[in-house]
Amino acid sequence: MNRFMVAIGSGFFLLFIALAAVGQPSQAEMPAGSPLVTWHQSIESGWAESKRRQVPMVIFITRGHCRYCDAMKSDTWCDQSIGQQLADDFVAIRLNPKQNATELNRINVTSYPLTLIGMPEGKIVDHKTGYQPVREIRSLLSKARNRIRRR
Repeated sequence: MNRFMVAIGSGFFLLFIALAAVGQPSQAEMPAGSPLVTWHQSIESGWAESKRRQVPMVIFITRGHCRYCDAMKSDTWCDQSIGQQLADDFVAIRLNPKQNATELNRINVTSYPLTLIGMPEGKIVDHKTGYQPVREIRSLLSKARNRIRRR
């Protein structure tokens, strides 16, 4: 956990080094989420779109049978204002250990859910661990949007 936190704190992230080696499906809508948002199911496709559009990534790491993950899906990500922010200013990526084992093993995720904010150049600049209500995600998204505008 400490290594992971140090990596995030220092502003870099391995951004799943084996990008070319992982062949995940490109996109799918996230169940129990805003209909405005298309969630990428792999870091590859999401990162490519982030670079193309020059917008930050919201990386939501979830797993099955996790009540806090499910609560975020039904409470936070379904919120109309969050959906609109994601659709307008971000690339949404949803990862889980079953489909993205190689990518997630590289960062040693120890707690779910985990929400990361990544910049188009591949750096993780912020994160939130555990369930996050709408107001916390709204704040996280605002900080990320301001960061990209200052560049």
